[in-house]
Amino acid sequence: MNSAKMLIIAAVLFIIAGCGPVISENVLKTVDRDIEFRSVVADPARYNGKSVVFGGTILNIENLEGVTVMEVVQEGLNSQLKPVERGESAGRFLVKFDRFVDPAIFSAGKRITVAGVVTGTETRPLGKGNYRYPVIEPKEHYLWEPSDYDRSEPRIGIGIGLGYWHID
Repeated sequence: MNSAKMLIIAAVLFIIAGCGPVISENVLKTVDRDIEFRSVVADPARYNGKSVVFGGTILNIENLEGVTVMEVVQEGLNSQLKPVERGESAGRFLVKFDRFVDPAIFSAGKRITVAGVVTGTETRPLGKGNYRYPVIEPKEHYLWEPSDYDRSEPRIGIGIGLGYWHID
């Protein structure tokens, strides 16, 4: 095979690899992708012990003795499992890590994708009332880096071939 063909094959493989989900294939095999977040919020007991993948924006992180609890506002996920539907949410959920998670890294406002098991609910104060949070025990997670472009500036792209462009 000549070097041009090898370069093209390598580029195609690199592009394909960059478009896949951020959660490992082994963990995704255990997840029931048909379970919607709004269904879990409506009847958490029905989904206790089920593996799910949810994502959203971190609202708060609290380190307790031997556990870190993260509050996340749920958002829809794209094909890479990145939270993308800001302004549309079916509620909030808690992620309970059985270890210390640094709030300087996992800070409020960052987006996260979590694959894990529904372990029940926890009621906590929210505003002047109480809110029943579904609780997820994570198997795997991915913390998204903030976008590095300014949405107010026009963007121009020039290229040849097929492509898909999604601005989140």
